[in-house]
Amino acid sequence: MGKKSGYHKEALLLAMIGGGKAGNIISPNPNTIAVSEAFKVDLTSLMMKNFIPAICAVVVTILLSTMLSKKQGVQVTENDLEQKEDKNLPSFIQAVAGPVVAVMMYVI
Repeated sequence: MGKKSGYHKEALLLAMIGGGKAGNIISPNPNTIAVSEAFKVDLTSLMMKNFIPAICAVVVTILLSTMLSKKQGVQVTENDLEQKEDKNLPSFIQAVAGPVVAVMMYVI
């Protein structure tokens, strides 16, 4: 998408990071849950109070990404894109063995 739209690498990276951080502000992550329990505040109301800072973070991210995309910078090239190539993938049993062992250790 970045190559087709002509955005620079810096603008794309900032948009991805800023969008992720804005989502973390409002999501019920462990920090939000700990604060709601420590101050005896309802989790839903605390998440709704984080709505305005999350919107501000998205707006700032959009503005900064737009400014960076208009500056001279390194554009996305064909070398940056993943090329589909045939790989020797593990069998289903090999791929599932690790998670199954981890779950078994957690349960036991």
